[in-house]
Amino acid sequence: MSQLCDCSHLTHINVSADYGADPLWCAACHLNLDAESFTLSDSLDDDLFRWSNRYGQWLDLETNTLIPEGAALETKHNEEGLFLTKRLQHELPAYLFTFIPSIDTK
Repeated sequence: MSQLCDCSHLTHINVSADYGADPLWCAACHLNLDAESFTLSDSLDDDLFRWSNRYGQWLDLETNTLIPEGAALETKHNEEGLFLTKRLQHELPAYLFTFIPSIDTK
């Protein structure tokens, strides 16, 4: 069994931000993966952390409604997530990374 998830061999990782979670998820068993378990450059690790912490900034969480300019913020967040996914693929070529965009404003 893999140390990172419930799968016998982790090969495919989804990149998706969520509240209070690292943005890496096993594509097979959907377990949230600890980003610190991977050897990432400090720059990419920091960028992933900051990006993930901005998840949902387009929503007013008290009213669960879209804020003004919310759709543009989500689009920007998704563009940055796709860019970070490409950086992950470059730094960790042993895995296949797939970006899962936020669709809150769609």
